[in-house]
Amino acid sequence: MESSDPKAIRKAIWSGSIPCKILLDPGESRVFDASDPYYVIIPRIAYLPFFAERICNFFRPFVIDPEVAKPESAWFEFESVPMKWHWPVGLLYDLFTGRDPAANNVEEDDEHLLPWTLIVHFRDYPTKHLMRLEGPATCYDSWMNTVKEADHVRNGSAKAVMSLSKAESTKLWDSLQSHDFDQFWSVNDKLISVQARNIPLRVYVPSAPRVVQQPVPPNLPSQEPQTVGTALRTLLPELFPSQRVAVLARPVVHGVVVAMNTPLLELMREAVYPDGFLHMSLAMMS
Repeated sequence: MESSDPKAIRKAIWSGSIPCKILLDPGESRVFDASDPYYVIIPRIAYLPFFAERICNFFRPFVIDPEVAKPESAWFEFESVPMKWHWPVGLLYDLFTGRDPAANNVEEDDEHLLPWTLIVHFRDYPTKHLMRLEGPATCYDSWMNTVKEADHVRNGSAKAVMSLSKAESTKLWDSLQSHDFDQFWSVNDKLISVQARNIPLRVYVPSAPRVVQQPVPPNLPSQEPQTVGTALRTLLPELFPSQRVAVLARPVVHGVVVAMNTPLLELMREAVYPDGFLHMSLAMMS
């Protein structure tokens, strides 16, 4: 039965979350048999820095040098890979676990079963791999720059974002941090409801990881709607030899495999991330 709520898909995406288990790097712990883990449920659309302060407060008693346990010093690792704090948590999970949501052969001892286990560090910040997080303003600036970039891709300029009032810009950021759906979309709908020149699409290939971004028009030269399949066939023909059937990889958005015939413009308007991009990771097929 179809929902009568026109915002049902957006609300379902907004409600998506990932249970996480945070461990302190053993080399930074003063507790011989390791500190207790910290469990937290993180919205898929959120960012790790949103939770850094409470994680720091939890682990500070266990850290050898409590002075280093500060939110701006915290960085997270999964399987020896530093997690980019300016990428949404759901994207990080989909990309770096490499899970195929359509697979039916997940074993009970699968290492990527939830909760998702991350290691937090407070020393040796990996500046070669991560931008330095100097404070809350850094996180906001990074996010807003991405919002402006997405708007430029979508409309040919960032005029829509730049025309927001200070109150509206603040409401966008505050409601994202507080996870307030209605407040966020009361502003964001103004940005994505306009006629799009291009789709702000980023495709993430897990093996590198490699990020593919090119202007993707909403319609083909034939004026038929651009679909997930036609876009991927153009952007990554080596992985998508067919625009109709997933052969080597499956497109995943918000933890869900999307059909190859899905119109890309419709997908963007329903499943866009809060930074304005449609982030799509690939699940490689065995």
